[in-house]
Amino acid sequence: MDIKIFFDSQSIAVIGASGDKSKVGHSLVANLLDKKGRKIYPVTLNEKEILGLPTFTSVLDIPGEVELAIIAVKAEVVPQILSDCGRKQIPNAIVISSGFKEMGRRGKELEDEISRIAKEQNIALIGPNCLGVIDTKNDFNASFSAQKPLTGSIAFLSQSGALGTAMIDWAIQEGIGFSKFISLGNEAQLTEIDFLEYLENDPETSSIIMYLENINDGPKFLETVKRITSKKPVVVIKAGMGNHGNLAVMSHTGSLAPQPVVFIAACKQAGAATVSSVRGVFNIVKILSQTGYVDDPIQRLIILTNGGGPSVIAADLIDRSQSLSLSVLNEDIKENLRKVLPPMAAIGNPIDIIGDALAERYDKALDILSKVDDADAIMVILTPQMMTDAVGTAKVLAKYKGKKMIFPVFIGGHSIQDGREELINSGLAHFAFPRDVIDSLDYLARNSSKIKHFFGHNFGHHGESTGVSSIGEMVEFTKTISLLLEYGISVNGKFITKKEDLAETVASCGEGPYTMKAISKEVVHKTEKGAVRLNISNLDEAGFIWEELWTKIPAVEGILVQKMEKGKEIIIGMKRDNTFGPTILFGLGGIFAEAIKDTALRIAPIEKKEALKMMQEIKGIKILQGMRGESSIDFDLLADILVNLSSLALAHPEIKEIDLNPVIVTENFATIVDARIMI
Repeated sequence: MDIKIFFDSQSIAVIGASGDKSKVGHSLVANLLDKKGRKIYPVTLNEKEILGLPTFTSVLDIPGEVELAIIAVKAEVVPQILSDCGRKQIPNAIVISSGFKEMGRRGKELEDEISRIAKEQNIALIGPNCLGVIDTKNDFNASFSAQKPLTGSIAFLSQSGALGTAMIDWAIQEGIGFSKFISLGNEAQLTEIDFLEYLENDPETSSIIMYLENINDGPKFLETVKRITSKKPVVVIKAGMGNHGNLAVMSHTGSLAPQPVVFIAACKQAGAATVSSVRGVFNIVKILSQTGYVDDPIQRLIILTNGGGPSVIAADLIDRSQSLSLSVLNEDIKENLRKVLPPMAAIGNPIDIIGDALAERYDKALDILSKVDDADAIMVILTPQMMTDAVGTAKVLAKYKGKKMIFPVFIGGHSIQDGREELINSGLAHFAFPRDVIDSLDYLARNSSKIKHFFGHNFGHHGESTGVSSIGEMVEFTKTISLLLEYGISVNGKFITKKEDLAETVASCGEGPYTMKAISKEVVHKTEKGAVRLNISNLDEAGFIWEELWTKIPAVEGILVQKMEKGKEIIIGMKRDNTFGPTILFGLGGIFAEAIKDTALRIAPIEKKEALKMMQEIKGIKILQGMRGESSIDFDLLADILVNLSSLALAHPEIKEIDLNPVIVTENFATIVDARIMI
C-alpha cells in the first residue's frame, strides 16, 4: 500500500462527475483541475463533457492506467463501482458517498460489503462518508472543499468533514497553512493510524492535529503516537468526552476511571496533547504554526503592554498556570529600558509602556527585550487607545520574527483589524486575549512529549479485551486471593469459612486489635452494609462478631480476619477499557476514593519508573510524602504492586476490573486490606 499516491496521483477517475455546479461531482473535478498536467477522467452516464473534459460511462472504458478513483455516487451503487475499480486494477479509492454505517443497519451492511471488496481487490480505501484529501505542497485537491488551505507545515486529520471545512476556512482567515488535510470519514478500511504512520516521516509536516470520534485500535494508536511525538507534536481533539454514555460499575476503580479520563491519560502517556474545545485547538494550531517543533518548552515569558489591566490579568494567569513563569529582568535590562521609555513606564515584568505608545516605543523596548536570554518568548499586548498605531506596531513585531518568539495579543475590534491583517501578512499568528496564549502554552508544556519524557515500553495487543459493556460477575474471594498472590500481590490477614478456625486465625495475627470482614458477592461496599467490624480486642469478641456477620450479611462466602494496621489509605485498581485495554489506577483510598476522586491513570504495560511517576501526579501527593513531621510512605512498594497488577491484567483478558481498596501504606510496609476482581 502506497499512501503517498493519495496525495499526488497523476491519473484520477471521478465517478459521479457532474456538470452541475451545485453537485459534489462538479466540485471534485474543478478542484483537481486547479493544477495542470494531471489526467482527470470524469465518469458519468448523463453528460458527454464536463469542464472541457470528455466523459466515460465506466472506469472500465478509461484508456491506460488509473492511480486513484474518487467515488461520489449513491451508496447502493458503490459496491459495483468498487468492483469495477478492482477489475481496472485501480490501487486507491476515496469514497465520498454517504449513506453507510452512519445511517443504521442497512448502511452498515453496505459498508461491510465495500470493505470486503476493497480487501479482495487490493484497493486502499479512504471513507466512505468523507470530504477527501488535500496536499498543499503538491497543489493536489481531491476533495469537494469550497476552499483550498494555505500552504504550511501542519497536517490535519478529521473524522468530521464539517469540522474540517470549518478549520480550513478559519485557517485561511488567520493566515495559517496546512501541509495535508485528510478527511477520514467512517474508516471502513484505512484509519487514522495508517495516515499517522505516513505523516510520521513526511518531511512537509512538522506537527499533526486530529479530530477523533472513535479509535479502532487503542494499543496500536498509542504505540504510533508515542513514536511520532518523539519527532513532531501531536494534538488530539476528542469528541464524546462526557460521561452520559458510560454504564454504572460496581467497583471503586470503575467509577474513578470513566472512558473520557482514560482517553486523556492514554494520550498523555503517549505524548499527545488533548483538547476538548474548538477554540482551544485553534489557539494551539496558532502556537504550532509559530513555533513548529522546538527542543525545549516555551515556559519563561515577558509581557510587553500598552495597558495595565490586561497585563495584570496575564500575569495572574501565568502565576496560576502549572508550567509557565514570568522572566526576571536583571538590573542592566531595566536600566536600558529606563533610557528609552517614559518615566511613567513600569519597568519590571510586565513592562507597561503606557497608553500613548506608538509603534516606535514598542520597537525600542523589543530591541532590548529580544536579547534577554532568560526568556523563551515575549507576549506583546496592544489595546486600542487614542495614540495606538496597530498597523505600525504589527510591522515592528514582524522585524523581530526569528530573533525571539513573539506572540501578539491585539485586544479589540474594528479599530485594530488592520493591525491583525498586517500580522497575518507578516506570518505572525495573533491572539484575541492573553488567556489564549497562556492556556495553549501551558497545555502544550504539560502534555507534549518534548517537554515530558515518556518511557520505553511498547504498547501492543495482549489478548482480546472482553470490554466493559456489562457489569460482570465477582470472582470468589479464595480465587481472588490465589490469583493476586500468583503475581506477588498478597492480601493482609486470613480468609476462613469455618468458625472452628477462628481461634487459630486470631492467634496467627498476633497482638490486636483486629478487623473482621464478611465477604459476599452481594455486598460491594462493605462499610455501608455493616460487613466490616473494627477494633476487635480478643477472641471472645471475635466469636460474637462472627455469629453476627454470618447471620446478618447475605450470601457470606467467609470471613477475612486481619490485624488492624495504621497508615495512609490508597486505592489501586484496574479497569479494562474497550479501546485501550487494561487501565491502571492509583489514588487516595478508603472513603476518600469516592469523595475526592484524586487519581492518576496509565495504560498497561507499565514499568516501575513510570509507576513512580504516576504516583507523583495526584493532588494529594504531599499527604503521602509526609506533612508536619510525618514520614513519607514507601513508594517503591506501591510501585511494585502497580507493575505486578499491570502484568496480571495483561495475562488475564477475561478480567474486567480489579479493586484493591484500601491499601494501607507506611514508611516501611504496604498491605492490601481488601480486594475484588470482576470478570
